Amino acid sequence: MEVGIGDDAAVIAARGRLAWTIDTCVEGVHFERAWLTLEQVGFRSLQAAASDVCAMGGRPLFALSSLIVPPAATARELAQIAKGQRRAADALGCAVIGGNLACGDALSVTTTVLGEAGTLMRSGARVGDELWLLGDVGLSALGLRLLRRGKRRGTTELERVALAAFREPRARVADGLALARVARAAIDVSDGLAGDAAHIAEASGVRCVLELAALRRSLHPTWRGPPQGLAFDPVELALYGGEDYALLATGTARNRPRRAQRIGRVLAGRGVWLDDGEKLSAARGGFEHF
Repeated sequence: MEVGIGDDAAVIAARGRLAWTIDTCVEGVHFERAWLTLEQVGFRSLQAAASDVCAMGGRPLFALSSLIVPPAATARELAQIAKGQRRAADALGCAVIGGNLACGDALSVTTTVLGEAGTLMRSGARVGDELWLLGDVGLSALGLRLLRRGKRRGTTELERVALAAFREPRARVADGLALARVARAAIDVSDGLAGDAAHIAEASGVRCVLELAALRRSLHPTWRGPPQGLAFDPVELALYGGEDYALLATGTARNRPRRAQRIGRVLAGRGVWLDDGEKLSAARGGFEHF
């Protein structure tokens, strides 16, 4: 980087191919102010954007942030958002090099991330591949449901892990770089496993089969059943929740990374199917933005 924050634009001496992505986090849509601190708003917005670069096997390098804040916002509140962005940037090794500030009705954070371009796309899956999962799924969705029920602090380890998963997700930089060497296709899990597997299936012209027993075994070890009084099925949350930012990938059995868990297979056909050990059934769609 030749010029950073403080001038009209940043200047980057680019080498090779760059991956660019953009993501927006809006109050009242993606979060409520009662659910998390402003520092956490800044943290999760940058991590979520960086996850797209990781899913392509790239490395996040630079970020730009555009903030829209309500008229009553204070300098201290802006500093809290910036502190969260700085903490995320340090964890990712991704410098914040500029941005914009404007006034509006609701708080929103739009983050652009530039990174070293990887080689992975959604369109590379082949018949005979395994489906791999790197990271935990379902926890962020559980955290969101706890918050919607007024639970701000966890009383069990699972609840604490779930709330943290929603409030401070982590882009999987190292796992994405590892996948770039061995996987054929990949995507980050932001719309639920079923929805994001459907993106791979459509782009690759294949059928993705999620094996429910394997998926259940892959769940975070603190998940010993739903919290008392909250009848949530963990597999259902994994399939149709979202905002986990785990990585879903395909590849051959011999190339499976040590940290990856096999949760399904790629067949000829179309769509996403669930295998309960006895029969296949079509999965429902994942999260829809509109």
